[in-house]
Amino acid sequence: MHRERVLLVEDNRDLAASILETLEESGFDPDHASDGAQALRLVESTSPPFDAVLLDVGLPRISGFDVCTRLRNDGFRSPILMLTAQGAPDQVVEGLDRGADDYIVKPFESRVLVARVRAAIRRFLTVPNSAGVVQGAGLTLDTKHWRLLISSGETCTLTPLQGRLLHTLMRHAPRVVSRDELESALWGDDDRPASDALRTHLYQLRRLIHNAGGRAVIQTRGKQGYCLES
Repeated sequence: MHRERVLLVEDNRDLAASILETLEESGFDPDHASDGAQALRLVESTSPPFDAVLLDVGLPRISGFDVCTRLRNDGFRSPILMLTAQGAPDQVVEGLDRGADDYIVKPFESRVLVARVRAAIRRFLTVPNSAGVVQGAGLTLDTKHWRLLISSGETCTLTPLQGRLLHTLMRHAPRVVSRDELESALWGDDDRPASDALRTHLYQLRRLIHNAGGRAVIQTRGKQGYCLES
């Protein structure tokens, strides 16, 4: 099963070690940067991109706020959660204005940190961009009307569930998205259907794209999950 990659940007060695251990024990694949410049280099050189960034505000060399701004300006779309010992409203507002998705005030409980990271990644899997359009692998998906434009020039209308399924794969391409992630994006964590439901919807979506003249871009990766290939 895919382990979400999380970048922790924290200059306090003891705190960083504790958070990294918590993330790893909770099933994440964590990486660490001790300052803003190192964080920017890691994000730029890592592919597929990190699934989330935990970003301390008070960093040496480049502040967490400035790192957040530069990441968003460079097109980084995954969730950014600010870590701050200063929970004053102006600090929170500045972080959110810079493009952060959430903030966590120190000190925090490990289970709260993990829950907030998971929630941020889950929201990212299901929320379209501001224009309501996602593109990739020769496909253009209008998430407002669930209309799909294929490179052949054909268009087709998806059901909302088909749309959310394809949207999840497109937003994370070319990363392999696990079965658990897809089921969570489609049905949530508490109302999952029978085990064959996901495969049935994938089959229908593949057939719809094929009948419209599209290529076989939805690939199965063994027990790991599914991905969208260009």
